[in-house]
Amino acid sequence: MACLPTHRNCVMSAQEAPVILGRICSSWRAISLKTPRLWSRLHIVEPNYPYNSPLGVYQSKVEQRLKVADAWLRRSKTCPLSISLESRFDYISTAAMSTPDAQPFLNILIPFASRWQNISLGISLSGVQTLLRLGENEVPLLKSLTINERRDNPHHIPHDEWTVPQACVLHAPGLTSFSLLGRNVHSLDLPLQWGRLTALTLMGSGLSSGWGPGGSTVNPQTCRVVLDILSRCPELRACTLLVHAPLDEHLQNLVVECPFLHTFDLSCDETALHVADRLLGRLSLPQLQDFKLRGAKLGATEELYSTFSADSVLSFLTTLTRLESISADSAMFPKPILINFLRALPPTVLRLAITEPMWRRLDREDAIFDDEVLEALTTFPDRPSHCPALQEVVVHYCPNLSDEALLRFIMSRPTLKLVDIEFDRERKVDILPSLEPFTEAGLKTSISYKTRPPSEFSPWQGLPDAPLTLWGSP
Repeated sequence: MACLPTHRNCVMSAQEAPVILGRICSSWRAISLKTPRLWSRLHIVEPNYPYNSPLGVYQSKVEQRLKVADAWLRRSKTCPLSISLESRFDYISTAAMSTPDAQPFLNILIPFASRWQNISLGISLSGVQTLLRLGENEVPLLKSLTINERRDNPHHIPHDEWTVPQACVLHAPGLTSFSLLGRNVHSLDLPLQWGRLTALTLMGSGLSSGWGPGGSTVNPQTCRVVLDILSRCPELRACTLLVHAPLDEHLQNLVVECPFLHTFDLSCDETALHVADRLLGRLSLPQLQDFKLRGAKLGATEELYSTFSADSVLSFLTTLTRLESISADSAMFPKPILINFLRALPPTVLRLAITEPMWRRLDREDAIFDDEVLEALTTFPDRPSHCPALQEVVVHYCPNLSDEALLRFIMSRPTLKLVDIEFDRERKVDILPSLEPFTEAGLKTSISYKTRPPSEFSPWQGLPDAPLTLWGSP
């Protein structure tokens, strides 16, 4: 069993176990086929339709993969199953297929439902409806369920609501981990056994869409809903949420405590600091160790709330006496507030990650992480030290940060163990020679730049590790 992947399910490939074990010799093959636990974990990928091939070729490939999946799972005998399924979500291939069975890969898993334990499904709406027809008594071993609803047509936002029977698979007696992605739903209507959940992810579609009056599209997962959900889940250890905060939503001045929550990933829709203020000021998380805060600063409305919201968020940070790791999107902060945010981090923080969403990387002028921001964490003999226990720093996308400022920061903190910086600009000063004493002492560094495309010839052309290109540079 030690030869199996530990971080994911096994794939249908002769390059890794358990399939490769049967390619060594006949004895190994016999042993592997008679060891059910080797076949109790499986990752299935439904093939996409090849545009330049006849439909019959594609159908044969589907049938072959279905047979392999069925044989694989039958070899597992009575073992509990861990299965992940990535169904076809290509609109063209879906339109090209007119099979009577719209969910062949999901349907081949249904007969094994009594042994499902950890299940992750990337499926369409029709697949979700098939799944929800399973009763809670049909999945007695189910502990973890992930549903990632995929749209057959990427240009179509689904408005059909789920039909969710009360005694369906979501109400399974042993279900302690539930994740929902790709669909905005009224979360409180889901028949989950909330009091048993230890891990919960409700990320919706990532759009402020679907469910508004008159067919408009609004994310229904507001701060009020989230507070209600968290109050129902006293056993939560890990939670990932996408939250929307209407400006006119009234919230009671009540504090919800999550006594065991140690990992919290919060994505704020629309005006991020306002959302964070509305929610975080009403939470007590005494055991929180890992906190991620994501979102953006959009429009003039955010500026109206920025000062007020920042004070509330900073006050929340002071209550996190066990915090060890924090990640934040710089896009949600004006620069002065980002500086105050860094200065307010608890002294227990060991790891800091500041990232910039990909959609914000088109305009260098919008990048606010610069020398002044990093100076807030640079230690000086005549100033108080912030984050004295800091060991790991990750900053992705900082074209306005200078090489000299990074060098000063690293040299001021000899206890650092990891520095991971993506400048997304050309190198101006080579600081690596100055860092040699630190790297020899154990510091791990990953400092990457972009280079201009060569005018005529590059000795790296065609190699996978060729330098990145700085497209669009003047």
